[in-house]
Amino acid sequence: EDGGLLCVTCTDMAALGGSHPETCFGRYSSMPIPRAGYLQEMALRILLYSLATTAAKYGRSIKPILSVGMNFYVRVFCEVYDSKAAVRDLSISTGLVYQSKQCASFVCQTSGILNGNRFQPGVAPSSMVCEETGGNFKVGGPIWMGPLHDTAVVQTALDRLESSGEGVFPDRTKLATTDRLRGLLTSCVEELSDAPLYYNLPQMAQSLKLATPTLIQCKAALVNAGYKVSGYHKEPQAVKTTAPNSVVWDVLRAHSKKAPPAKIVPGSVAEKILSKEPSITVDFTVPDSLKKSKENSVARFPMNPERNWGPKKAATGKRKADELSRQPRES
Repeated sequence: EDGGLLCVTCTDMAALGGSHPETCFGRYSSMPIPRAGYLQEMALRILLYSLATTAAKYGRSIKPILSVGMNFYVRVFCEVYDSKAAVRDLSISTGLVYQSKQCASFVCQTSGILNGNRFQPGVAPSSMVCEETGGNFKVGGPIWMGPLHDTAVVQTALDRLESSGEGVFPDRTKLATTDRLRGLLTSCVEELSDAPLYYNLPQMAQSLKLATPTLIQCKAALVNAGYKVSGYHKEPQAVKTTAPNSVVWDVLRAHSKKAPPAKIVPGSVAEKILSKEPSITVDFTVPDSLKKSKENSVARFPMNPERNWGPKKAATGKRKADELSRQPRES
């Protein structure tokens, strides 16, 4: 119904995660980018794109309330509205991803842009080659470019989770998953809503043959350069930021001067990127806004509950119950 809640879970991560891009395109009308560092988030955005475009065919729109990657699946909670105006605006909430074939640089471009009161087609990157390496782009998507969460609703969920039984909410502090839910919802509240996709810091450092800088150092440098930054709830080493590709690489270029790589092969991706001087002054001083007190610390990425935890091998053989049913009964 209008204003109702739609909850969708997808377990076909081999398709959404890029292992079978042809299957993903057939099911969701969107192309993932195999081996991209942001595949976890792209899977969510592909699903939301599929829901948004399906709803639009019936004059309806979706509003994501909470969109998460959990364990080995993705799950989204969306409000659905009868809104032709929102359908009209769909092109500025969906778009394509241009991924460099040689490095982690990427550009997100909405399908449409709003010029005054008129909608116009989106514009591809000004240069159709990667500015860092000169490599060509791969094209992924379309994907959902809008927010993944309604932070006000997620914050309310956090407040209810901390309820001790007073008022209208029951005591939720005894839930077995309380700590895990607290970490997940806290991460979702902190995520940037205006930065589609994220950078994978170890992947970028590895491409430059560098030791990976600490996550707090990287975030501090971006904040000190005047950009917003956050993590991502599914990937501990993710960096979501409003900074352009060049600034993110500048942070690693500055880091390379403090901890240079052992050997750079001429003509390699590392040589192309590190041969450039940083275009900004990189300051790794951690600002107070990034310092978290121990009293407010939250385990955002708890350990797995047991060793070798994960999807198990499919059951084989006959069920124990069938075997027992064939045994003679005692008198």
